[in-house]
Amino acid sequence: MVINNMEEQAVNILSLMLGRRNLDTKTERLTPEGLDKVGANAYTVGKILVLFPQKDKGLQERDINALVAFGEKAGFEKRMILVSLSPPSDNVLRVVKGMSRNGVQFFHIRQLQFDITTHRYAMPHRILKEDEKVDLLKRFHVSNPEEVLPSIDSQDPMVKWIGGVPGDVIEVMRHSDVAGSVPYYRYCVEDANVQ
Repeated sequence: MVINNMEEQAVNILSLMLGRRNLDTKTERLTPEGLDKVGANAYTVGKILVLFPQKDKGLQERDINALVAFGEKAGFEKRMILVSLSPPSDNVLRVVKGMSRNGVQFFHIRQLQFDITTHRYAMPHRILKEDEKVDLLKRFHVSNPEEVLPSIDSQDPMVKWIGGVPGDVIEVMRHSDVAGSVPYYRYCVEDANVQ
């Protein structure tokens, strides 16, 4: 399989991203048996499998399912990142959103060409720890956060960057000229467009 500069840069950015999550970032290129059948380049970054399907024109649902099945068979259940060369179709995005709860992340390769957290409009995001989540819900008397808190999509670029999955409460630090930095809280859902 061909390795291009964009793929190499994407692996470097993924390593940076996972390092910020305090995960292992040792990177290794893989050539496991059966990889040619799914048509992908493979790497491990720490304990996460990163697959670059080599299809130039749109992935399909069966391609995504084959890649995930390959990763699970290789022992990387709930620890996979798929990086597509082309933007996902609505159908593929729907499938990927359904897999987000299982720890499968999906990126278009152009999303991994620079560190989005350094963009001047990027607001800091973080996943609340379980005790922080409990305190927040108690403080604001929220018994069902999925209905009360505003939602944020599992495929939001910053949510993917920090590793958020549906069910997480995400703290977003917004800047206000009047109040300074103000925290806002969002409930991560599979698809924010579905009510």
